[in-house]
Amino acid sequence: MQEVPARMKTAAIIQLVSGALNIFVMPLVVGMVIGTCMGVLTIFLGGIGACCGAVGWILVPIGIFEVVSGIMGLTNPQSAGGIMKIAAIVELVSILFGGLLSAIAGGFTMMSLNDPEVAGYIEGARHFEG
Repeated sequence: MQEVPARMKTAAIIQLVSGALNIFVMPLVVGMVIGTCMGVLTIFLGGIGACCGAVGWILVPIGIFEVVSGIMGLTNPQSAGGIMKIAAIVELVSILFGGLLSAIAGGFTMMSLNDPEVAGYIEGARHFEG
């Protein structure tokens, strides 16, 4: 059995940590920052812009997906390459909702999965299964 590349393990751990942060911390932080800024900007309209802070709660399902992907990457790395790549793309898109940490994690995961050693490991696992 081939040894799992260290970069793949690291990418899975980073996705797991980023997902936990997105579930428990980031929606509150993004909500407070965006809600406060938009509330101040729309103070003459009764602060209606504070409702824009709710966009941070979109990070919760993204975080759940990251946690699932990270767990799969740690427990079954041979078949987790595809799901980790999809999660990395979702992480990159999360920057639109205030997910800066997720976007950084997604960039690192994409770089790690495109590493020749990791790509060879994933491709070798596909040939072994098929």
